[in-house]
Amino acid sequence: MKRAIVLSAALAAVMGLSGCTGYYGGAGVGYAYNDYDDLYYDNYYGPVRDGYWSNDGWYYYRDHTTRQYRRDDGRHFRRDAADGYHSARMHRGRDHDRDHDRNHY
Repeated sequence: MKRAIVLSAALAAVMGLSGCTGYYGGAGVGYAYNDYDDLYYDNYYGPVRDGYWSNDGWYYYRDHTTRQYRRDDGRHFRRDAADGYHSARMHRGRDHDRDHDRNHY
């Protein structure tokens, strides 16, 4: 009887842990966070590698000279394709909290 209880507990533990992985392309791996945003950019600010969409609807990019986040007042970043814009993959800004006061850290 004791053996059946131990075996049942071990089986329940294995079954519980199996929910922690996903199936992607043939291998069981843990879930990953997507650190990039796909968007469209017209190169107005020069090379930009990271930024984020804020809840206020504006895109904030990291200025490569000051390393501070700036609001894209000129709307040079877009979510949809348009003439003069190319697709770009931007790294999401630090701590991914999507607020627009990141320069105060």
